[in-house]
Amino acid sequence: MPVSAILGRIHLSGRLVDPTAFASALATLDHYGRDGASMRVEAGIGLGYQRLDVSPFSVHERQPLVEGPYAIVADAILDNRESLCDELSIESGWRSQTPDSRLLLLAYRRWGQECVQRLVGDFAFALWDSRKQILFCARDHIGARPFYYHSYGDSFVFSTDIRALQAFSDLAFEIDESRVAGYLFWPFGCREGSFFHGVYPLPAGHCMSVDHHGVSLRAYWHPGDVPSIRYARREDYIEHLRELLEQAVSDRLVSHYPVGSHLSGGLDSAGVTILASRLMRARGRRLDMCYSWSPPISSEYPLSDRKRDERRVIEEICRREDIRCLYGPTTGQDYLDYLKGDIALEGTTDLFEEHGVMRQAAYRGTRVMLSGWGGDESVTFGVRGYPGYLLKHGQLMRLLSIAHKAAGGYHRPRKWASFLWRECLLSLLPDSVYARYSPYLRPEQLEFLYRPDFVERFAGLLSYRSPAWREYPDPVAMQVLLLTNGHLEGRMSTWSHWSARHGIVYRYPLTDLRLLRYTLGLPPELLWFQGQARSLYRSALDGVLPREVGKNDTVNERKRMKVRGECWKLLALESTRGAFQHECRWLDMLALHTRMSEAPSEMTSAEQMLRFLPLCSAVQVWHLWKYYELNS
Repeated sequence: MPVSAILGRIHLSGRLVDPTAFASALATLDHYGRDGASMRVEAGIGLGYQRLDVSPFSVHERQPLVEGPYAIVADAILDNRESLCDELSIESGWRSQTPDSRLLLLAYRRWGQECVQRLVGDFAFALWDSRKQILFCARDHIGARPFYYHSYGDSFVFSTDIRALQAFSDLAFEIDESRVAGYLFWPFGCREGSFFHGVYPLPAGHCMSVDHHGVSLRAYWHPGDVPSIRYARREDYIEHLRELLEQAVSDRLVSHYPVGSHLSGGLDSAGVTILASRLMRARGRRLDMCYSWSPPISSEYPLSDRKRDERRVIEEICRREDIRCLYGPTTGQDYLDYLKGDIALEGTTDLFEEHGVMRQAAYRGTRVMLSGWGGDESVTFGVRGYPGYLLKHGQLMRLLSIAHKAAGGYHRPRKWASFLWRECLLSLLPDSVYARYSPYLRPEQLEFLYRPDFVERFAGLLSYRSPAWREYPDPVAMQVLLLTNGHLEGRMSTWSHWSARHGIVYRYPLTDLRLLRYTLGLPPELLWFQGQARSLYRSALDGVLPREVGKNDTVNERKRMKVRGECWKLLALESTRGAFQHECRWLDMLALHTRMSEAPSEMTSAEQMLRFLPLCSAVQVWHLWKYYELNS
C-alpha cells in the first residue's frame, strides 16, 4: 500500500519521449517520493513513479511495472485485496508479496476496462496496453487520489500534480480566466476544476481511454445507481452497518508506521477514532495521536461549563480510550500563508487549520491520517430533504415529530413556522422561488472586489449553481447531489498536495465504497427514529460513542474568527508597507486596498465575515496573477 505520485507522457505517433526532460519533470514530484523514484522511457512512452511506503506491501512495489504488453503506474491503496486475490486465484503464500500495482495489472488482464467495477480503495492509475495501443486511466469513486491530464494532438500527459505537467518546457498552460472569474464571483464553490486551459482533473468515479481516436471519458460509478437495501428488522440494518464500519476502518489501518486520527466532538471523527483505537489495540498496537482544530484548553479558551464545547467530548474519549489529543495551533500568520499559496496547484479549499495538524503529525513520524470527512454525505447523513419528502408523501405525524425536535418544543411557534417554511414548503417550490428565499449564502450578500467589466465577460457565471445548491424533497437525491457536488474530491486533492511534503496520506473510512453502496440503498424512514436524526449510525456504534457526542464547536468558531481577524490585520499591515501595488486586471485594486485598511480591532460579527471572505479570494487571485501573469 504505497502512496505515491505518478507521471506519464504518451506520443501515439511513436515520436520519442525525451528521457532528460521526463526525468526533470519527475523530479518536481520528489517531495512525494521519500522512498525512491523510478522511471521507464521507451520510444513514444514515458512512465514515472515516486514512492512513499505506508504498508508492508509497499516494499514489493517496482513501478513502473511491466508485464508482457502491459505497463502500469499507480497511486493506489486497495482495501479489498483479499477478495481480489481470491478472484484472481493468487495463492495465499504470494499475496503478501503482491503489491497493489500488480493486482491492478492482473485485474485489467482478466476483466479489461471493467476491472474498475471490482476495485475498492483510493486510487489513480494509468495502464498502457501496447497490444491495443490504448492508455487506460481510472480514478477512485470519491476522488481521494488526484489525477490531472492534458491532451494535445497525438500526445497525452498525466500526473498526480500539475507541477510535473508544467515542468515540460514544450508545454505552455495559460490561465483560464473563466475559472478565475468563477472563483471571484463564487469563492465557496469548492471544486477541483483547473485554473489552466487544457488541464483537467479526471473526475471521481470515472475512467478514460486514450488512443488514436482521441480521449474517451466515462463514469463507471454514480451514487444514484445503487440497489435498494431492505431488511425485515431494524436490528438487521444496525448489525450490517456495524460490520461495514469496522471493516472500513480496519482496512485503513494496514500500516507499520504511526497512525493518527482527526477528533472533534462530532459523530464522524469520534466513531472513526474510537473504532481505530480499539482495532489497533486488538492487534497489539496503539493509535499514535488524535488531532483537533479546537484551541487548547487555556485561560483564553477555558473549558466551558456548557455542553456546547466539543472539547468535553474529546477529553472524555481520550480518558476512556487512553489516547491523547493535540489541539489546534493555528494563527493569523498561518491563514495569511494559506492565502499566499498557489491555488492553481493546491486548490481553493479553505481548511487552513490542517497545515498545523500536518506539521504536528509529521514530527511524530505519522504516515496515515484517518479523517471522518465524507460522513455527512454518507453514513451520518442527516435529514436534508426529509421533511419535504414527508410532507410530499403525507407522513404528517413523523414530520411533526421532527418539527417538534427542531423547534425545541410546542411553545415556540416562530421556530415551528420557520422550520416548516424552510425545510418543507420551500423545498417543494420551483428553482426561481427557491433562489429568492434560499437560506444559504448567496452572491448578492457579498461585497466583491473583482472588476465588474472582467466578470461581466463571463455571462454564464450569473446562472452557475453547484449541484447541491438547494434542498429537494427527496433525501436520497440530496445525498447523491452532495456526493457529486465536487467539494469532497476538491478537498481531498488539496490535502493530498499539502500532505505530500510531510509524508502523510489521508484515509477516509466513511467514504468506503462498500459503506456507500449500503447507506445509499437504505429506506428514507431510517433517517429518523424516536426523535433522533442519524439514529442508525448511533445505534450501530452503541457502546462506542459517548452519550453527549455531537458537533458543538462554538469555541473553535471563536478561535477561527480571531485567526481571521489577525490575518486581516496582517493584510492591512502588508498593504501599508507597499504590498499589492501591481495592478491586476481581474481586481478592483482601489477597493482591495480600502477593504484591507478596514480591519476591525476584533472580529466578532457575521457582517464582518461577509466583508472578509471576498477579501480572501481576492488576495488569492492577486497572488495567482503575480505567479503567472505579472512577468509573462
